[in-house]
Amino acid sequence: MNENALTAFLTLAETGSFQHAARVMGVSNASFSRYIGQAEDHAGLVLFHRRRNSSTLTRAGQEFLPIAKALRQDLDRYATRVASLRDAGPGTFLIGCGPLTTRSLIVPVLRSVRQVMPDLRFRILVSAYARPLDLLQAGQFDVFLGDLTYTPDADNVEIMVMEKRQIQFVAHPDHEIHQRGPQTMAGVFDFPFASPHLHKHWRATLIKSLGGNTEAVNKVNAQPNIECDDYNFLTGLLAEPDYIVGGMPDTFSELISTKKVKPVSMKQSLSWNICAARKSQNTSTALELCWSELAKHRA
Repeated sequence: MNENALTAFLTLAETGSFQHAARVMGVSNASFSRYIGQAEDHAGLVLFHRRRNSSTLTRAGQEFLPIAKALRQDLDRYATRVASLRDAGPGTFLIGCGPLTTRSLIVPVLRSVRQVMPDLRFRILVSAYARPLDLLQAGQFDVFLGDLTYTPDADNVEIMVMEKRQIQFVAHPDHEIHQRGPQTMAGVFDFPFASPHLHKHWRATLIKSLGGNTEAVNKVNAQPNIECDDYNFLTGLLAEPDYIVGGMPDTFSELISTKKVKPVSMKQSLSWNICAARKSQNTSTALELCWSELAKHRA
């Protein structure tokens, strides 16, 4: 179905008036009528009951409506993806990831892929995405890396679980927490805490570690005191003995080696739950190479 016919069908289904729908599309009544005829010819169905002052969907038209809406969504995704390709240029690999993965997974994978494909361009979009698989399905990413622990199974998506790694908490060397000995999570949350967005998995894990009662729920819901998905900003907070920050050990390794920050001694340990995801029907040399490199870090 051509796009004019599709737009005409959806517009008339919404407005119920030939004249109004023609004005919405900015075409003459005759052109609009021709587009509706094309839509019905393409579908092989009578889609509208035509009356003097209104038009309503036939039963066949009602059943065709969700199909047409899905087609419109597909065309919109196509247009967005092509526009993105024009902006980025060919040969750009799109990676969406959560803040924890940038140094631990993204950097080593990029280093390996670029040895094989030095001209490949990368666009890395870092955020604690709420619905990453929707963005993956829509073509916003070639690969996503982040917390997918409680994500339901998605059609046409391949998910690979990464090796578990322990979370580290750090603070300025003069921070009071270092004088208190090994800490539980409850002890960490006695102080101002800064971190990326706490995914629902992290909140559930932290609530459980704090005892799982109402007090634990309230304490976790009040965290973090400062939320930011940029670790450069978070580690900048550690220049003063105010905040505790959680993340992957390699995020803090340079600061620890220069003694600008100090790891918090912990009684409890927390592990990340990171997965890689890609659309199963998509493939390219770059994607297969990236996926094979990620597979070296899987559980």
